[in-house]
Amino acid sequence: MAEVIALLQQENERLRRENEILLLTVKQIRETVNRLLERYVLNEGAEQI
Repeated sequence: MAEVIALLQQENERLRRENEILLLTVKQIRETVNRLLERYVLNEGAEQI
């Protein structure tokens, strides 16, 4: 039983690290999308006025 608990703890820690990486990736994607929106959508609208 102790072996199972140890394996589950290891898997939990691995998933926690993977989740942190995914959250950082999502944050970077959002920042990139916002930059692109500002550059090509918002500025484009301002230029047309």
